[in-house]
Order: sequence, then structure tokens, then C-alpha cells
Amino acid sequence: MTFVLNEHEWARDMIESKTLGKRPFETLTRVARYYIDTGYKKDAVRKMLETFLVQSRPDASVALWMDTIDRAIATASKRAAVSIDRIIVTKPEMELIEGLNGVLTQRLAFTLLCLAKYYDAVNPDAGHWVCADDQDIMSMANIKTSIRRQSALYRQLRDEGMLRFSKKVDNTNVCVLYITDGPPAISVTDFRNLGNQYLMYKGEPGYYRCENCGVIAHTKHGGDYSIARRGRPKKYCDECAAAIKNEWTAS
Repeated sequence: MTFVLNEHEWARDMIESKTLGKRPFETLTRVARYYIDTGYKKDAVRKMLETFLVQSRPDASVALWMDTIDRAIATASKRAAVSIDRIIVTKPEMELIEGLNGVLTQRLAFTLLCLAKYYDAVNPDAGHWVCADDQDIMSMANIKTSIRRQSALYRQLRDEGMLRFSKKVDNTNVCVLYITDGPPAISVTDFRNLGNQYLMYKGEPGYYRCENCGVIAHTKHGGDYSIARRGRPKKYCDECAAAIKNEWTAS
């Protein structure tokens, strides 16, 4: 799942850029909700999604996508669009996270905290539970490690009294227990690369905001941070740099 704070704004960007993104069903669902909230009826929304699909993928067969489009409209009709200004992480929360042993544990704790606050903002009855897929959580936390190591990170947070696991054996949801009021430390408006955002907040070298897409990326120098300090600051993340280079080459 892609976590978006302002789904209407996100949908408009996808429509304008004519792209389905990496998760077409999520995109179609959010675009459908945007059209519904704009005032269009179901039949009109379906036609507009068909147009958006063809604009995004000219080789797509609308007939083969009809079930997906219908499911997207049905899903969008069941819930309101998410509209959250920002997620605030407080100083006491950051101090608790910074006190944990290991940077991977800190990244995971920061990410789970942001997700818990997101779910609470969307649903006041969420109770600080995080229901996201482990793979998505690790991706947002910028953690690449084995499943065994991931489980150890969760156990560490549980043993610290910061998480509660579900009683159901096959349920991987976790309840975040360290949400604490206090003065704001960091304002999160983008759920991409939360792990990188945490390390940038801590002042770790080599982290920068892409001037094109806004994502927090990292200058890769094989772990030699002294090179990151000396070199010319990067302006674009790898994905945007490649896209811009292709545009220059094609022009």
C-alpha cells in the first residue's frame, strides 16, 4: 500500500502526469474517489477512468481492465478520501527513539510511529494499531535485511515495551505504545523514505531532498561519508536523474 496524506492532490498529480504508477489499482481507486468527490456520477467516473487508463497506457485493452475499474470505483465509494495536513512527531517521541540501540531499530520505530499516527488520523478508533504489510513498512523505513533480522527488530521494540503484538497467531499487526504528547520535533508530509527522513533529521551526512520529486534520498559512496561532505551536493534522486537525462537525450 502507498500511504498518501492528501489523496485528492495526489490523484490530480497522477491525472496530470498521465501515469498509473507502480500500483495501478490504488491509483485508479484514488482517482475514482477524486472524481466522485468532484461530483461525477458512477457511469461518468467509469468513462473518465477508461480515458485516464488509455492516456497512461496507450497499449492497454479497456475491456481487459473493466473488472479492475469496477472494483476501483466500488472500493472508492466505500470510504472518504484521506486528507491529512501533516503528521507531527514530538520531541519526547524522538528522544525515546534516539535512545534505542541500533540505527535500524531507530528507523523502524520512527516509521511505525508515523504509521500509527496516520491510521489514527484516518480512523479515530484505530487505537495506534499499524496494519501495513511488513514489506511496505521496511521499504518506507529504508531497511534492507533478512526476514530473520526484521523479526529481531520487532522483538527488540516489543521487549522495550514499545510494541504490542496481536494475540492472533497469523496477524502481523502491531500496536504502537510510545505515542507521547509534547512540543513538535519534526513534521512529516511525505511517507516515502521515512527512514531517510529520520537520519536527515539527526544530521547524518549524505541525505538530501530531490529538487524534482521531493523524496529524501542518499548520496551513495560505499559508506565513505567524507566523500559525501566534499562532493558537489546532488540535486536529483537516481530515478529523477535518469528520467531527466533521457529527456535531454530525446530532445
